Amino acid sequence: MKRTIICAVALATAVGVQAQSDKQLERAAFLRDSVKDVLAEHRANYARNEGMREQLSPTILSLEREVVRLQQEYDKILESVSQRDVKSALEAYEQTRKSGATAQKSQVVVEDKGATYIPDKARMKRDLVANDYFVERLSDSDFKTLRSSQQRESTVKECVELLHHKYSELLALQRQYMEAPTKAEAEVFAQQFAAKQGEIASLDAQIASMWSSLYFNKIYSYDLLMERDGKTAMLDFSAEVAARAEREINSNSDLYQSDALVSYYVRKRALTEYEMGVAAALSLTPSRDSLKAVLSALKNRDYRLSKLSLQRRSFINYEDVEIKIPSIYTSKNPVPKTKVYDYGVVYRVRVGIFSKRPAVSAFRGATPLSYSDTTHSGYYTYYVGGFRTEQEAQEAVVKLKKAGFRDPLISVWVDGTYYPTVADMRRSESKYSLEITGVASLTDDMKSRILSQNSDCAISRVGSTFVVGTFENKSVAEAVATELRNIDSAISVEIVKK
Repeated sequence: MKRTIICAVALATAVGVQAQSDKQLERAAFLRDSVKDVLAEHRANYARNEGMREQLSPTILSLEREVVRLQQEYDKILESVSQRDVKSALEAYEQTRKSGATAQKSQVVVEDKGATYIPDKARMKRDLVANDYFVERLSDSDFKTLRSSQQRESTVKECVELLHHKYSELLALQRQYMEAPTKAEAEVFAQQFAAKQGEIASLDAQIASMWSSLYFNKIYSYDLLMERDGKTAMLDFSAEVAARAEREINSNSDLYQSDALVSYYVRKRALTEYEMGVAAALSLTPSRDSLKAVLSALKNRDYRLSKLSLQRRSFINYEDVEIKIPSIYTSKNPVPKTKVYDYGVVYRVRVGIFSKRPAVSAFRGATPLSYSDTTHSGYYTYYVGGFRTEQEAQEAVVKLKKAGFRDPLISVWVDGTYYPTVADMRRSESKYSLEITGVASLTDDMKSRILSQNSDCAISRVGSTFVVGTFENKSVAEAVATELRNIDSAISVEIVKK
């Protein structure tokens, strides 16, 4: 059998470049792993010290993002090195082929370009890489690398399945948080949600690291062998499916829960298509049929896992106004202090400011009643009810006027901050808008939900982003954002402070 070898001179020329690339890879891996170590230490502290969790959470989130960024840098260098290796090897082979050099049996051997591979049907295998073609035409080292990449795919697949499972758990925690009846229970689910996000981020980085290297190793091996056999159409096909995959990955970057999952499924489909082409070109029918089944299964898996986050809950106890004669408040059941919530908006009707605490008879049986000795310094201020909207509070004002209150006035609390009047709140509040991505157009249902909360909202488009605003109240903006996400889980809605 005629054989040729990769030119030693060409390989020697590449040594300097390869050494420099190895140093870049080593440095990138060192930086990534160093940050991972710090992240692991902070996560351990988070698990051990409940009192430090609020302080540690921003740091952990920042470190997770840094790990992802460093992993992406590592992958870029690895991709560059892999592509350079492919190019160098092909150029070296072409030089050798033209020079007509031959190899000894002890050297790395491949079949001359243009030779036809005729498989032995009795020895054809469903596992593409296990066929004699690859065993005979790759050096021991190259075949070992290709075979290792093939085997490590099962590990990546296990990680991918685990990520899907953890995402399902994350989705369940999100639902449990939203349905929790008390703030204390919700906080437990929120902590579990944050921990699960960390697990998914760690898996995401692991998948990205493993999958990138073995993907390019396999592409490299197939391209090299197709070039040596003169199957230039297969090289064109390889470039086509790879370019298509990269376009899809780039267009979906940062839209879903896991970028590594996007890369895995898109590149796995592209790789499987190419492997089917290789199997067909070599008449390896069992391998082609097996890969066809794999591709069919891949097309039924969706990488578009919506980004999950927790919409902060207020846990405000809203209560309408009632008139009860005689009053429910007595010396044994005194008027309670006004409860202040650290998050959310609550409207109450102010019915009097006093230098001394008055008798309950002054409030004409109005309930629920509460007082504050801090909202108007030095005075006791009494409020009735607790309302979700200004409109509900206005209706309570009408009811209280009919009950004999002379000048009831609406006050409001926003995220724990007190405003004596609605006008005071509006003068001090920031404005908010929504930026929506991930959809080609807003449906009529989406527009209806937006306008139902704020009929004056303007909807505009900047590139692929829809801008909705303006909202005077952040809580209203968050409510609209939640409704839009519920309509279409694939969209991304961001609240922007103006």
